[in-house]
Amino acid sequence: MNMWPVEELLSLLRGRRVGLISGPAGWIDGCGYLSEVLRERANLVALFAPEHGFWGELQAGVPVPTYRDERLGCPVYSLYGKHKVPPPEVLAEVDVLVFHLQDVTCRNYTYKTTLEHTLRAAVAAGVSFILLDRPTPLNGVTVQGNVAPSVFFSQPLPLRYGLTLGELALLLKGEDRLEVDLTVLPVKGWRREQWYDETGLLWIAPSPNLPTLTAATLFPATVILEGTNFSVGRGTTRPFELIGAPWCDGFRLATELNRRHLPGVLFRPCYFQPTFDKYAGEVCSGVQLHLTDRETFDGPRVGLHLLDALRRLHPTTFEMHSTRLDACLGTDEIRRRWEAGEPPEVIAGSWGEEQRAFEELREKYRLYA
Repeated sequence: MNMWPVEELLSLLRGRRVGLISGPAGWIDGCGYLSEVLRERANLVALFAPEHGFWGELQAGVPVPTYRDERLGCPVYSLYGKHKVPPPEVLAEVDVLVFHLQDVTCRNYTYKTTLEHTLRAAVAAGVSFILLDRPTPLNGVTVQGNVAPSVFFSQPLPLRYGLTLGELALLLKGEDRLEVDLTVLPVKGWRREQWYDETGLLWIAPSPNLPTLTAATLFPATVILEGTNFSVGRGTTRPFELIGAPWCDGFRLATELNRRHLPGVLFRPCYFQPTFDKYAGEVCSGVQLHLTDRETFDGPRVGLHLLDALRRLHPTTFEMHSTRLDACLGTDEIRRRWEAGEPPEVIAGSWGEEQRAFEELREKYRLYA
């Protein structure tokens, strides 16, 4: 099923020099990679690669090189590493930027950074910007977590915000009053309540450590542990589903977490050995998170319980990296409240008003019913 207005996009690109911002999930069912379509049917002059590279070959945090893609016959310019924005001299040779990336509906994901940087670069260069929208994997209804700014986006967002990248682009343009020639081409036939596996579309990993929809669903919970000395399963076949450390007692941790009766998830004790990232080559004990009801699962709330349980069970070996943890949470307030002894349920329960305020704001920019 083709849910994208490709012919409409091609009509907008006729006679214009095109720069494409895309990644490994830049695939359109029924058409193939958008880069291949534009190479054959438009004047494609430049490619721009976000984190993980244009073809998704690079791990998290690895700088993306600038090089020439011989298959597509175009230079690929890095948007992750030393340079985060398209070079002005390159944009001088481009009439329109086309943006086609797959977000995961979580504040702690860098493709929003790429969106904001390239939008602002388009403003500075006087270049038009067309965004070919994609469904949100975790549905476009649910809002969860605290509302905060992040290193990935200038506007405050909940940890899970339920907006497509097209809607985020409209929000950024509207709230920051960006003078940009922005066109968002909506996904045809998508409904907000749909999860990605209800669309009939192929799941293509948006980054190497989100190989499944389950991993993406658990991401808003376990990504918080990136600000600690706990592994989140990078370097295993179940990233963001497995968490652990060599010094952890996974059986005690599973018992402690399961007795809290957190909706939508069960915790199974397990062992694993990462091949890279934290504790590479070491056997870790911990738990695997198993979704039992994704509709009631509250990732940010579960993340707070993970922090709390780990500190209680391993007070001498569990460590927080304050700067990284605060970046994951968008603020130092949550860490300070937690360190002061506030229970996770009290902290999570205080987010309701700010979530409702965000839901009112996003109504202005919704493209889908």
